[in-house]
Amino acid sequence: HVDSEGVCESVARHTDLETCSRPCNNHYSVCQDIIKEDNLRDDLRYYFMSPCEKYRARRHIPWKMGVQILKIIMVTTQLVLFGLNNQLVVSYKEENTMALKHLFLKGYSGVDEDDYSVAVYTKHDVYESLFYHSQLDQLSVGPISYAEDENSKLLPLTICKEYYRRGSVEPSDEIYDIDAQLETGERENLHVSLTENSSFFNLDFYRLVDIKITFQLKGINLQTVRSRELPDCYSFFVTITFDNQCHSGKVKLFLDIDAESSACRDWKISGTAQKNTHYLLVFDAFVILMCLTSAVLCTRSIILAVRLLQVRDDLRLAFPHVISAVSWIHSV
Repeated sequence: HVDSEGVCESVARHTDLETCSRPCNNHYSVCQDIIKEDNLRDDLRYYFMSPCEKYRARRHIPWKMGVQILKIIMVTTQLVLFGLNNQLVVSYKEENTMALKHLFLKGYSGVDEDDYSVAVYTKHDVYESLFYHSQLDQLSVGPISYAEDENSKLLPLTICKEYYRRGSVEPSDEIYDIDAQLETGERENLHVSLTENSSFFNLDFYRLVDIKITFQLKGINLQTVRSRELPDCYSFFVTITFDNQCHSGKVKLFLDIDAESSACRDWKISGTAQKNTHYLLVFDAFVILMCLTSAVLCTRSIILAVRLLQVRDDLRLAFPHVISAVSWIHSV
């Protein structure tokens, strides 16, 4: 007769069911239960070990941890490169906006006045400001010009004015007659001039509400060459607004710019920038490969955990008297 303590000592000394059954033939089922319990305990203990503990226990190289560390380093490098590139894009847009304000707004000092960019107070300044935008090619030092269509023709600019339909004002006699209905006049041409459109630009300022000039520009962000990246092409949608809604003798000028980036249609670059672009593509592909490998390893770990859970449930159903194993698993 072998008591339970002897069975446990025997199981602890043996590693498989065959050797366990020899000293305790009368307690075969007890040995089987304890061995299954020990196997499950060992599997769970190994599953929750750290990589260093797994290496010390079974001499398995923690290559999965190496993949995760390498992935973190590579993704961090990508984020740093993205941040530096995005900084160049933001600075390019900000500096371009400042340059265009100097080019298109007469008398701009470099600092916006309140919520508008600049203000004019005389009719002469208004007329001069209307055509101040036409000096881009002569003044700009940057790689920017008026946009062209597919046939290499300049896209037309649009001048739109909004004014009261009818009115007369005699401030000295304190008399006015205003029709508050608004009308809109528009001119769309490649080169708008005052002489060719004298009637359109014969402005009654007491009727004038606002004037909007819209046109499109094209530019290339060449500063990215220094960061070993291909330059992007930009489309700038410019709107210059002459705001006379207050009729206070002060016409406010606003300049709004919407920028859109895109890949240039045709480009050629020599030197190290093109080579480094290929290196970046290879680096990005390697990052994708590392991320896929990491995803496979995580999926494999989850599947292993589910299998261990199934083994535990099967053990509880088949051997409900193995209380120690169940309680130990719950504690884990």
